[in-house]
Amino acid sequence: MKKTLRWLDVNFEAILMVLFFSLMILLVTVQVVLRFIFKTGFSWGEEVARLLFVWMSFSSFGYLTRGSRHVRVGFFRELFPIRTQKAILILCDVLFLVFSAGGLRAMVQLCSDAWRFQDMLTAVPWNYNALYLAGMLGFFMMVVRNVQILVWKFRHWGDDLERFVNYDGDYYENNRICFEPKVKDVLELAEKEAAELLEKGE
Repeated sequence: MKKTLRWLDVNFEAILMVLFFSLMILLVTVQVVLRFIFKTGFSWGEEVARLLFVWMSFSSFGYLTRGSRHVRVGFFRELFPIRTQKAILILCDVLFLVFSAGGLRAMVQLCSDAWRFQDMLTAVPWNYNALYLAGMLGFFMMVVRNVQILVWKFRHWGDDLERFVNYDGDYYENNRICFEPKVKDVLELAEKEAAELLEKGE
């Protein structure tokens, strides 16, 4: 059970993104073939493809948060000593956690209202929650991943800045994403070999 949970911790969002992306591409491809070859198509195809795109996008929220991949400006932070930089990073993560929790609260309210007033989509007979639940998942995963990041940073306060920031999740144990190409390993190996040769002066 622990092994499965660890695997899901690394791969959960990646699996969702690949699943929704694949379904979206499949549906759009079928729609194009039906329209241009058979002069027909699904009346609901465009709306469902849009829903899949939204679900794919919101699934990436937790993935980006876990790897500290969100857009950031490091210029101001780098003017300070290492300990101050770490404090600034933790403050930013706390503020981002507050933002994520606020977003989650808003999405829960939106889902509740959509269910109460029975708001329906246009082309398919589905409640608007088919769309809004994607946002709830995205913000929920951001909250979970933010908490994980804060715990990581407090545990690794004494480490060097690169490990403390843990950009791309490089220092997590067993951080191999199931869909990640092996080319990355080859590049890392080549970089290590190049660094060793430079150290030797070759």
